[in-house]
Amino acid sequence: MDIFFSPSVRAFFTPALHGEAMPADALAITAEEHRALIEGQSQGRAIACGDDGRPCLAPVPRVTLAQLRARAVARTKREAARRIEAIAPLWQQLNDSRGHPQLPEVEARFAAIDAVRTASNAIETKIAGLSAASLAALDIATHPLWPSE
Repeated sequence: MDIFFSPSVRAFFTPALHGEAMPADALAITAEEHRALIEGQSQGRAIACGDDGRPCLAPVPRVTLAQLRARAVARTKREAARRIEAIAPLWQQLNDSRGHPQLPEVEARFAAIDAVRTASNAIETKIAGLSAASLAALDIATHPLWPSE
């Protein structure tokens, strides 16, 4: 079976399966090269492109603790936005701030939104001190600091 590798797509192709849809930059590789690349990938390495465009194995870049924390903070912000949207969609928040902010139901919505923001800030502060293992186990959506929905 003929096997090709495309550096632009970083994928393997076969004429029998892909026909005319193969990228123009696809390079022929041997079945042995393909097998070695797939085996290396199964052992935790990445299939990359060498300077000549040919596929090669490369170490998978490790995610740093700072990157893990940044991802957890981003998840926290998304969860806070979801919770705030559930309390009051943006259009309602705008109407509340322009209309009658002293009404009890408006004050209750603002208080609930403030509670979500306070919880989000507290969770982000905790994230700053977590280890990689703790970050991996962290479930943002069920964090106990969130106010009940």
